[in-house]
Amino acid sequence: MNESKASLLIADDHVLFSEGIISMLRDTYHFSGLVTDGKQVMNAILERKPALILLDINLPNIDGLELAKLIKSNFAEVRIIFLTMYNEGKFVDQAQKLKVDGYMLKHSTKEELILAIDKVLSGGKYFDPKLNLEKTNLHQTDYFVKKFLLTPREVEIIRLIKKGASSGQIAEALHLSEETVRSHRKNIHFKLGVSKVSELIEFANANGL
Repeated sequence: MNESKASLLIADDHVLFSEGIISMLRDTYHFSGLVTDGKQVMNAILERKPALILLDINLPNIDGLELAKLIKSNFAEVRIIFLTMYNEGKFVDQAQKLKVDGYMLKHSTKEELILAIDKVLSGGKYFDPKLNLEKTNLHQTDYFVKKFLLTPREVEIIRLIKKGASSGQIAEALHLSEETVRSHRKNIHFKLGVSKVSELIEFANANGL
């Protein structure tokens, strides 16, 4: 499979992470592009015709779960591997229901990722054996996403802020730029109507985040 230099597309808003993947795997696969916004994905597939897309679940504007539905409906021949930080049973279950071809965690090794990609390109399925299939602590996240119009990423950031993490530490943990983290924090404060970190932590404590 490696000799054919199969064409891959990456859809992920973590540019540094994606560039690292491309650098690590460019000798094994051909990368037809990198897109950072959910709105760009369908056009990118139409124009670049990748054999496989490495798709993050958490994307701006259209998330990876919704995109997986669209891709399977419109480009049935394109293989999909979710490449995500979400090691949560609910997301794995949704991925299986959407009939995606693989699900890998972002801290996977180069060898693990190649194994998954080759298996999927050969017509198989590959779900990371490190996945936690228990559906725990997720209804609460759904509640906050719906009630306060928060994104899963914003809930994740609130939890890290509650633990005392700085913007720099959050950026490092989530493979984001500090500017992106600051933008998320501004949006969180606006949505929740708080102006201080202490108020945000008080909200998180009061609501069991």
